[in-house]
Amino acid sequence: MSSPIQVAFLGHKGLIGSNLLSPLLKSHQEGKINLIILHRQGSDVSSPNISGLEKRVIQLDEEGLEINKEAMEGLEVVISSITSPAILSQTYFLEALKGSKTLKTFIHSDFGGNFTSEDLAHDGMALMALKPKVVARAVELGVPITNVRTGMFAEIVFGYNALGINVKENSFEVYKDNIKNQLRTTTLPYWAHALSQLILDPLKLANKTIQLYDHTPTGQEIIDTLSKIHGTPTKLTHYTTEQYEKDVLDPQSAIQASVKRAWGEDDFGEGEQPEVSGWVGKDLEELLRGYL
Repeated sequence: MSSPIQVAFLGHKGLIGSNLLSPLLKSHQEGKINLIILHRQGSDVSSPNISGLEKRVIQLDEEGLEINKEAMEGLEVVISSITSPAILSQTYFLEALKGSKTLKTFIHSDFGGNFTSEDLAHDGMALMALKPKVVARAVELGVPITNVRTGMFAEIVFGYNALGINVKENSFEVYKDNIKNQLRTTTLPYWAHALSQLILDPLKLANKTIQLYDHTPTGQEIIDTLSKIHGTPTKLTHYTTEQYEKDVLDPQSAIQASVKRAWGEDDFGEGEQPEVSGWVGKDLEELLRGYL
């Protein structure tokens, strides 16, 4: 029997991290991985309260190199779900991982769309534009890194009326060719299941960009499903290029605007979509009914 893979995880309490924690703990308890929780000094790590679960302190600043090197000792996979304002602090991980003899890959806090250089050049995308800098630093230091790209999370698209889709009000916002183009959406449980499975063979992830999404409905399929659920025709509204040009300047709306553009222009980009076993998801109607 092979030894469990040494996996460290930072950011287990946020929206993204809390979803990933559950399948990671399952793999830990099954002996497939040895999960180590990374945390800053003074942060609350009272949960998860599992006997034998190791927790290590890190310090993501210029004074933390030796502490971080100690925390990175023996690790094979490091996963970060750090939030956007602190994206660049991940470079302190990279400094500590430089020259590691055990590391297979560092999975940085990407977990978003394939934004183009034009998307990232907009004022409202300044935080998203920091992510490529983390990757560039990893390349400079020779640290293997994995980009995990997703569709827009379904919980946001359908739960918070993003992209102009209002499940409760039975309305849909048309932009360019989004009625005929497919929308990539990712449910958080699928994303967490998939990533927890893929890290069991970490060498296949090193220095790759992978795509994780489990629903690809066209706009028309969304409209038809909403009409079926409500028993009445879906109300169509229209998004304009003028509004898009305003939205990409605002950090509160720029990501949605960029995804609207990608959907309308069928420009979600390329990347490997790995096969994921053991997942049984919902069909589109079941998914949408969950947000009524």
